[in-house]
Amino acid sequence: MNDFFSIFNPDWWMDESNNALQMADAILFLLLTIPVVYLFIYALASLGKYKNPYPPAAKQHKFLVLFAVLRNGKEVIESINYFLDTQLYPRDKYDIAVAATQLSEEDLVTLLQMPVNIVVPDKEKCSKIYAIQQVMERYSPREYDAIVIFNSDNKVVPNALELLNNAYYSGCDAIQAHRMTENLTSNVAILSATTEEINNRLFRKAHTMLGFSSALIGSGMAFHYDLFRDTMANIKAVGGFDRELELTLLYQGKHFHYLPETFVFDEKVQNTNDFSRQRRRWLSAQWHYCRVFARYLFKAIAVRNWDFCDKLFQQLSIPRLLLLGFTFFLAVIFAVVFLVYGGKFADIIVKIGPVDEEFKQGGLQFVDEVKGGNIPKEFIPSVQKGFATAMKNGVLAGYPLDSLKVTLIDGSFHPVDSDQLSFEICAIQAYK
Repeated sequence: MNDFFSIFNPDWWMDESNNALQMADAILFLLLTIPVVYLFIYALASLGKYKNPYPPAAKQHKFLVLFAVLRNGKEVIESINYFLDTQLYPRDKYDIAVAATQLSEEDLVTLLQMPVNIVVPDKEKCSKIYAIQQVMERYSPREYDAIVIFNSDNKVVPNALELLNNAYYSGCDAIQAHRMTENLTSNVAILSATTEEINNRLFRKAHTMLGFSSALIGSGMAFHYDLFRDTMANIKAVGGFDRELELTLLYQGKHFHYLPETFVFDEKVQNTNDFSRQRRRWLSAQWHYCRVFARYLFKAIAVRNWDFCDKLFQQLSIPRLLLLGFTFFLAVIFAVVFLVYGGKFADIIVKIGPVDEEFKQGGLQFVDEVKGGNIPKEFIPSVQKGFATAMKNGVLAGYPLDSLKVTLIDGSFHPVDSDQLSFEICAIQAYK
């Protein structure tokens, strides 16, 4: 245990007897320990019981409910019908808009017959962010109090707008609902759902319980209308926009609130190819925005914007699945390397000569004169064994040596690299 904690002692790093392999192992250990401890702290915080801090609002604000859809028109039609049929919030207090990208003519005709506003982007093939920006251009500033963003497959609990209204009335300008998986029909969907629920616990519930901002997730989000409208006008994201939106607002000092009782259900990918492609896209976005926003880190520290610093640390950290894989892989690699090339250290000072006259039995006469524990007692027999083994083969012609006196005077050892074999080999080399 003392060997484990020695790497946290600055003197250990200055010890010249520590080889490069040990240094590399210690550095990687520390690099992997930091995100593990970070996640462990939030994992403990996530065990706390949530208490809704937002009392019933005295005013019912007006919402713009925006569904973003790409190609799958029947999916968004089903979601909108479900929303209209189940929401308890007054119908005159919200409007529904659809960012309709690449929908079939049949689906567009169906949507036109529904009580929704349809905005078809002026580009046939465009990103989600561009479609949302096109919607926002059609509405005037201050036309609504708040805006809620849903994906085309999202289905929400009946009191969703009521809960969002309570939080908004309490002063929340940015809110993330609790997104959950609706389709647990394949192993990939279950894996994706498990990963998302872990994220909900660590990066949303635990963060808000410790006073930090919740992470955004791309849908089930609510914002102050003008804040969202003004911010989205400057977002340049090509793929998912939530990371850039999140970092931009955090840098401005905005705080994201989390409503774990406001459930938003969506469908997860069903096969490994889609899952892998989704994860690669997320990793690419993570590193991209890490590079983009890293230059603001020192300014954020100067003004004590810990929310932004925390989010940037998340962007720099290795994702959990990769962290688990890296930890196992590196542990195996270093175990093999240490086994094959690991350092061996032993240092002895001996006096070699003929045996004493009274030593009649022949063989090795071994005398231990080490003082002060410079060589641990458990290694002394290994030194004796090494000389006894070496005597079986003479230095010149390889004949056994009849008798020899070895006096062990002093030496040194290394707390990590020294073992019994090290001192046995050292003794054999000293004999030669």
